[in-house]
Amino acid sequence: MNHYLDYLKAHSDLTCIIYHDNNIVFTSSEKGVKPILDFYHQTETLLSDYIVVDKIMGRGAIILSKLIHAKKVVTPIISEPAYQLAKEYNMHVTFTTIVPYIINREQNGHCPIETSVINISDPVLGYQTIINTLKNLQKKD
Repeated sequence: MNHYLDYLKAHSDLTCIIYHDNNIVFTSSEKGVKPILDFYHQTETLLSDYIVVDKIMGRGAIILSKLIHAKKVVTPIISEPAYQLAKEYNMHVTFTTIVPYIINREQNGHCPIETSVINISDPVLGYQTIINTLKNLQKKD
């Protein structure tokens, strides 16, 4: 198994780990795309060649990984639309299982974030769409 996935599995409280030059630069226990968004918002100067290790990678997470200049993503589960976009970005992807789509938290349909960016490839437009979708989801809560 991949050592990044082994570390993620060993630290079951974590959902996302971001590495740079083989050093952990960010960890989170938040769900969804929030960890990568938090990293993006908290990082004053983005470097390049990050490695994003996340429990589940949908298309939104791939878009945000591109936005932070990730060169590689590692995940146990990736959706087909996310995998296709990562290939389009020439991003190296390591995964265990590929699924047709990411399921929402209620387990009764598609993930609203992935659905919102299903036809978007541009990272900046994708970011704006994700932010708007999250705001709309918060209104429903």
